[in-house]
Amino acid sequence: MSIKYSVSEEEFSTLDESQQGLYSQGESGYTLNVEGVPQEDVSGLKQKIDKLLGEKKTAQQKATEAEEKAKAETAEKLRKANDFEQLYNSSESERQKAAQELNDLKSTIQRQKLTTEASSLAGQMTKDTARAKLLTEQLQSRLTVVDGETRVLDASGNLTVSTVNELATSIKDEYPFLVDGSKAAGGGATGGNSSGAEVSKMKSRADFENMNATKKMEFIKSGGIVE
Repeated sequence: MSIKYSVSEEEFSTLDESQQGLYSQGESGYTLNVEGVPQEDVSGLKQKIDKLLGEKKTAQQKATEAEEKAKAETAEKLRKANDFEQLYNSSESERQKAAQELNDLKSTIQRQKLTTEASSLAGQMTKDTARAKLLTEQLQSRLTVVDGETRVLDASGNLTVSTVNELATSIKDEYPFLVDGSKAAGGGATGGNSSGAEVSKMKSRADFENMNATKKMEFIKSGGIVE
């Protein structure tokens, strides 16, 4: 029966005591106690293993560095994207604000244009300032600006093909008591002209301005006079 140089624990347990005495326990089993057996040179293998372990460590380190770099680049892209979004939103807000201010300015200019035209027409209809103001309000409510041109609206606010002069004629026919030279203008109340009646037909400028448009019309139509 041959004797093995190395045996496992299971194999060692099957040996008799005289044979077991020939072995020494090692990390992976039992080894035969023999002197003069040449030891295997494992230095090259160890170097190879160390090299492989070093390469693996280097590869893992490079992978970790690449991952960290990718994360940093992604974070930078997100930051720049967020900065761009904020810049865009700020720019868009400023643009909208500027557009609104421009629209407001255009509206103001248009109102001034319409007020000037309406006042000019009203001044041609009467020299009385109170009547002229009422005529201006009526004329301006029927005017608008389209593409820089003054256009006439109907009573419902719809565009018409009428001219400004045609509108003036229409206003004269509708409110003759506001127009100088008309039989209806300055007409007094029927009946006796008592001093009380005369006083009731006169109002101060402040009182007249505090009246609504309808009351102003009624006052002027009845022949009232603004002091």
